[in-house]
Amino acid sequence: MTDGMRAYLDWADLGEGRRKREFQSYVRNIAEARYVMRRVLRIVEDRAKEHGLDPLVHQALLQVYGTGDGQGITVGALAARLDIAAALASRVVRRLEEKDLVVRSPSATDKRAIIVSATPEGADRLAAIDDSVHRYVAFLQQELGDEEKLMALSIFAFYVGLSPEAPVAREIRSAMGD
Repeated sequence: MTDGMRAYLDWADLGEGRRKREFQSYVRNIAEARYVMRRVLRIVEDRAKEHGLDPLVHQALLQVYGTGDGQGITVGALAARLDIAAALASRVVRRLEEKDLVVRSPSATDKRAIIVSATPEGADRLAAIDDSVHRYVAFLQQELGDEEKLMALSIFAFYVGLSPEAPVAREIRSAMGD
């Protein structure tokens, strides 16, 4: 078991079991995870800009197309998913509408709600951005060693509440040779 995985197992336990000597390894895991997140976010933001979308507008289109059952999302729910004010979400949706990437329609169940759905052009734009992102992320993946990947994965698992003993966590460790 690597020092990073041992640190994760110790620090994922919020009880008194934390060991001070593992703190540096734990923080190293956080640093690696933050490095990977920042690199990936920069790649995605840059590719979105190349395809004519500001990062927030791109994120909104992702949420519209990727949330739920494909039936769209309310402006209020979109604001919550983006962690922004509803008024800003409405302006972002207007920018997407101007580019013919989404359409608004009244909700059939709530007269106060507006449903936002992606157009075929919106889905195509997302696919084009994603194709470009994949090429750049593949390069990043080659740069990362197995230990760095495991370090980042351990923090992502902790952030989302995945138990270190969950089957998927064991599979990740096994795949990484731990």
